[in-house]
Amino acid sequence: MLVFEDRVIDLESGETRALHQAEEESGSNRTTGNRASADQIAAACQSLLGGGHKEHTLLLLLPPTEFVATTQAMPGVTRENLVSALRLQTETLLPSYEGSLSLAISSAAMDRDDARVALWIADASLSHYFDAFAEKAMFLAAVMPRNLLAISKSSSYQLIDRDAQAATRILQRQGVLLRWLHVNNIDFQQDEFVAQWEKGEQEAAGIETQTIASEAGYLALVQTNKGNDYCFFPQGALDVRKKVEKGRKVVFAAAAAVVLMFLMSVPFIGQSLEFRTLAARLQFQSSLSIDARRDQAVVVNFENEWGPLNDFPEQRLREAMFTLQNILSPDALSSMEVTDGLIKIQGSSVEPQSILQRLEQDPLFTEVIFSRATNNLRYYIDLRLSTVNFDGYMVRYFPDD
Repeated sequence: MLVFEDRVIDLESGETRALHQAEEESGSNRTTGNRASADQIAAACQSLLGGGHKEHTLLLLLPPTEFVATTQAMPGVTRENLVSALRLQTETLLPSYEGSLSLAISSAAMDRDDARVALWIADASLSHYFDAFAEKAMFLAAVMPRNLLAISKSSSYQLIDRDAQAATRILQRQGVLLRWLHVNNIDFQQDEFVAQWEKGEQEAAGIETQTIASEAGYLALVQTNKGNDYCFFPQGALDVRKKVEKGRKVVFAAAAAVVLMFLMSVPFIGQSLEFRTLAARLQFQSSLSIDARRDQAVVVNFENEWGPLNDFPEQRLREAMFTLQNILSPDALSSMEVTDGLIKIQGSSVEPQSILQRLEQDPLFTEVIFSRATNNLRYYIDLRLSTVNFDGYMVRYFPDD
């Protein structure tokens, strides 16, 4: 379902419904605020789907105005840690918002380490949309910006979304969102915003560009491959998924119990015959695997001899230093000592307790404590790398020491 100005479009059937028309059909009263908008959209979707709306799982494509974009260059951050690194910087990136936020960013690898766009939306807004659809017996599985409907994973592409409220220019390459420029139409009366928009046009010169200013333009873009990396999933939808998975586990456990009871009911004579057959087969297979077991013994002996070298704990100092840099910035670090996974740091900060709390929250560190009392804003902190266990290594390979 795609929202464009005051209409909702069913991208599968091509039918549209005006928000005020859906309100009249459902008999609801128009109110103000985010919840009212969610109720209107849900009523329009219910009107479009008719009596079969309970059988659908919905993806809601909202206007770009509903989302906030930030552009970040994260050199040295792995794909697995990209989301965690951005969440740690939420207060810095969006300092004016105190509520909880949902984040969507593509972690796909690229030919070069370009800055990429992260999209944000308030968790409260997602909950409003999910609850509004749930009240009308519809399951809202995900929310996504409508201008990412045509995102491609094969080439560079620029799309300009225009409606009565704003214009949004996006640039993507290989499925990764690189630019997001959103300007309200009223702001085009100011030269600064016009210059910024024209600069975006110059930077994207020579790139395939498409402008969509109507619902018909989005209907022509309908395809099976959508920008799933930029989907937002309401907490209610995630809870439903957990319940479904839990139900599957219960069914599987019940089925396993039934199978076990069936096996236990097999006559003991049949089990005895099967045991003899398997014992004879095992003896035959054992005779064939003498050489393989001899080779296996050589491999095991090799692992026992070289285990102390191969299993020596890796301290991952580069990752630890990058993480410390992000946590301590902009405060100063005067010294750092690493011994068997134990890190001792000294530095100065106006808020040493805040640094200690941020270190405790990072999964890379554990046993974070002040080793000495702070003096004139100077702190002394000891912490351990959670991925390093020298004690376990010594117990395994050098128990006598």
